[in-house]
Amino acid sequence: MKKKLLMTMMMLGICAACAGCSQDTSDTDTDTAQTEEVSTEAETEENTEMEEEGTGESAEVTTADLMKDIDVEKCVILGQYKGITVEKTIQAVTDEDVENEIQSALASYPVEQEGREAQEGDTVNIDYVGRIDGEEFEGGSDTGADLLLGSGQFIEGFEDGLIGATAGETRVLDLTFPSDYTEELSGKDVEFTVTVNAVKVPLEEPTDEWVAANIEGYSTVEEYRAGIRSQQEENNQQTADDQVQYTAWMQVVDNSTINEYPQTLVDMGKDLYRQQAELYAQFSGQELEEFIESSGVTMEEYEENAEEYGKGVAAQALVAQAICDAEGYQIGDETYQASLEQMMSDYGLTEDELYESYGRDNVEQTIQLQRVYDLIMANATVTETQAEAETAEE
Repeated sequence: MKKKLLMTMMMLGICAACAGCSQDTSDTDTDTAQTEEVSTEAETEENTEMEEEGTGESAEVTTADLMKDIDVEKCVILGQYKGITVEKTIQAVTDEDVENEIQSALASYPVEQEGREAQEGDTVNIDYVGRIDGEEFEGGSDTGADLLLGSGQFIEGFEDGLIGATAGETRVLDLTFPSDYTEELSGKDVEFTVTVNAVKVPLEEPTDEWVAANIEGYSTVEEYRAGIRSQQEENNQQTADDQVQYTAWMQVVDNSTINEYPQTLVDMGKDLYRQQAELYAQFSGQELEEFIESSGVTMEEYEENAEEYGKGVAAQALVAQAICDAEGYQIGDETYQASLEQMMSDYGLTEDELYESYGRDNVEQTIQLQRVYDLIMANATVTETQAEAETAEE
């Protein structure tokens, strides 16, 4: 949760493109849909990667720096941001939800089956040594490695070569690295000597013994099921809280009128858009241009989408700053400092270490935007509903 807050400015950009960012913007529904194709795919992966990398502070130009040269009152007319009405829907946790998590855990912690011949879908625990021209090579050996047969984790022929093997059996696999492998190994013949230590399969149903051995904090199936349900209910509550905050914020942005988009803010948003696209391209093992093409978007459309995305970021930054100005929220004031001290305590970092890890702008905007969000929610009328179980399952 704490790291999620530190990505507020990034998430501000992610949701900007689908916001209907101002009252005087031309119809952008088509562009928005295209933008989301490139911008929101694999969002969970992006957050995790970027949170861990941090943003650094070197030569950083912050949003506050940019705002110093912008006439916010000229650029934006604030609409209603106090007294708005929003609905919060909390998804119910079903028995199927609980069972799905249990089945996932059973697959993750298979149990050894003595005398079993390994089949596709089984997990084998193996020791292996790879040799090229009789010599071991770096990265070609391991001990006690779990391998799900059929998962495609190893080169072609490796997993198939272990079908039918039993615990204690050693097999020699003569294989060839594919042509698109690493430069050092591409196309080379390799010999793997593989010893199967165990053949493991998932249980069909959890047992108290399996729970105690594999699930930290629980000793019985009954406790485990109750714990899963409780955690899922907590997660659904948090999801609902996040969604209602997002909905309320976007309502405030939609209530406002953007008269002018400062180019510096638009460029900041376009840069975020490019960074996100480059990150997704990296995940896919592609160059940016290749990734854009594979997404069914032309470079011209990509540039158009980046521009709209930049405007969305600019609109939200302007509205947030206008509210801060109206409420007298200043970076460095007493409330800000209290939030900063709490953040430092939560992370066990000094102020300089926070900036170094996450970037000064990210820290500043996280605190200021959260103050804005809290203000909006404190003055909003929230109608809470519980989704029907059927809806949750759908």
